[in-house]
Amino acid sequence: MRPTPEGTASPLRHLAGVPVLHWHNDMFGIPENAQVLADTPACPHQAFALGTRILAPQFHLGTPAQDIERWLVGHAEALAAADIHPAEPRRAASEAAPELHPRAIATVTEWLTAAGC
Repeated sequence: MRPTPEGTASPLRHLAGVPVLHWHNDMFGIPENAQVLADTPACPHQAFALGTRILAPQFHLGTPAQDIERWLVGHAEALAAADIHPAEPRRAASEAAPELHPRAIATVTEWLTAAGC
C-alpha cells in the first residue's frame, strides 16, 4: 500500500512503510468527490476518503497474524491459482504484526476523532 499525497495527510499515514494484508481479486470504483488515499501497482484505488467520516480501505489494516492462518487454509485454492505459497503471507504477517497493531490503532483512533466519534 502506497499512500498518495492526500494519504500522507490522512490517518493512513500511520501505516506508511508497514505491510498490510491486501489480497483480493476485485477492485472498486470511487465515488465522485472522493480522494484516493493509497494505491498499489495492481490496485489504483487501495483506499479512499469521502469527507472526514468515510475512510474506505481495500485492505486489512489490523488483522492479527493468527487470524491469517485461517484465511490461508480457507483460500488455499485461490492462493495456488495466484501462484502464492502460503509461507510468504504467513511470514510477512508474523514479521509485520508487532509494528502494524499499534499503527492500526493510531489510524482508526485518528479517523474516529476527526469524524467526531
